[in-house]
Amino acid sequence: MIPLTDKEVEEIIDIAYSTSEGHILKYVNKKEFEDINITINLTRGPDNFDIDINIDLDSDAQLPDDLAETAINLSLDAVDDYVENRNKNLD
Repeated sequence: MIPLTDKEVEEIIDIAYSTSEGHILKYVNKKEFEDINITINLTRGPDNFDIDINIDLDSDAQLPDDLAETAINLSLDAVDDYVENRNKNLD
């Protein structure tokens, strides 16, 4: 894999964040939360990268048990799609 540019890193982080947030807010109104904390760490290697997503939700509303986990998985899928399309365009 060709190393990611700084712009691509920013795009990946934006995609992961917006996908997570969008999924969460699809189920619960933003006003129902005391805090939504989405942390994304991306580290680059010479021929790969690692992304770690952590979501902490603080709400008095009843939330699905797997809401954060599902949001993370959807974000990782969106990142995979981005990287797959990127790599196709580089070939």
